[in-house]
Order: sequence, then structure tokens, then C-alpha cells
Amino acid sequence: MSTMGFRPYPGPDATKIAHLPEVVSATFVTGDLVILTTGYVTIATVDEDIYGIALADKTGTTGALIPVYVLSGGEKLIAEATATTTEVMKGVGYELTMTAGSMGVATGTTSSPTFMLEKLDPRDGATTGAGGRVIGHLYDSSIDGIGG
Repeated sequence: MSTMGFRPYPGPDATKIAHLPEVVSATFVTGDLVILTTGYVTIATVDEDIYGIALADKTGTTGALIPVYVLSGGEKLIAEATATTTEVMKGVGYELTMTAGSMGVATGTTSSPTFMLEKLDPRDGATTGAGGRVIGHLYDSSIDGIGG
């Protein structure tokens, strides 16, 4: 099960960080994909209308400002794979796992893809089982304001 969530790759662009209020009922941690609902940040539970990546854990206080990395089309992200990774997976679209605290790329599932795997993280290379890091981008249709 993945634990790092999603991260901008190779690192965040400080101009794309917004501080937005959270909803008290929100359950998310750093690296989780988030959406905006009536102006408040909450966890993304499906892979559509994604606004960004939480850069801090929820506080549990409605209105507390949370730093969010705002996504745009084609941006490279790094995340953990939920299954074995091999070089032949490059250029293939995969689904996401959308569970709070363990979001990642479902490298065993391609029926409704939303993440294009571009390359394996060279620190890991091919892996057996979950946990290998992969680099790619979300489909524009999954990002709020672009196609979502």
C-alpha cells in the first residue's frame, strides 16, 4: 500500500502553492489529492475534478488554511505504485488508488486510466510488489478547471 501520496516532480513550484481553508470533516494527509467544495479543501475520493495536492495534513479545524499545490495539465508527478513495476509499463495509462493516506498509482489496473506513467524512478527501477515510485502525469480530464 502506498504511503507517500503524490508529489510534484522534481519539486514544487512555489508560485503554484495556494493556502485554502479546510472543511472540518476533511480527512487527508500530505500528498493526498484534494478537491475544492464550496471554496473549502477536502479529500478527492474519485479521480476527477482534482484541484491539487495537500502539502500538509488536515488540522481538523474548519477554515484552517492548508497549503495546496495547484495542478495544471501535463505536470509531472511522482507517486508510489500499488503493484510490481517494469520498464514495459512506460507509456501506459493507469488508475489511481484514492484512499486517504495511501493514494498512489494502481499499476495493475488500466480499465479507466487517469495517470500516464512516463518512467520509473531511477532510484527504484523495476520492482516486485508495491512501493516502487513512478513518474508521470494526470490526464487533463481529471484536473478541475482543465477537463474535469
